[in-house]
Amino acid sequence: MKTLPLETDHKIKLPRDWVQELGLESAVMLERTDEGILIRPYTTQTWDEIYAEKLKIGTPAALDLSEVSGDDLIF
Repeated sequence: MKTLPLETDHKIKLPRDWVQELGLESAVMLERTDEGILIRPYTTQTWDEIYAEKLKIGTPAALDLSEVSGDDLIF
């Protein structure tokens, strides 16, 4: 176990060897647990990975614009 000081602005400096060994060079995820804070490496995602679990939108139904006038438009 290693003790680290909490700096101003609530920052901590991790030992350089820990950062390299754990792959924490770019960003991290923080998880609050009953025992404290868990720091995990954050892996960057591509847009395809981000949207992979999003619901796909079906084809929109045809809109009836027969009753819409220019007064109905908001600029």
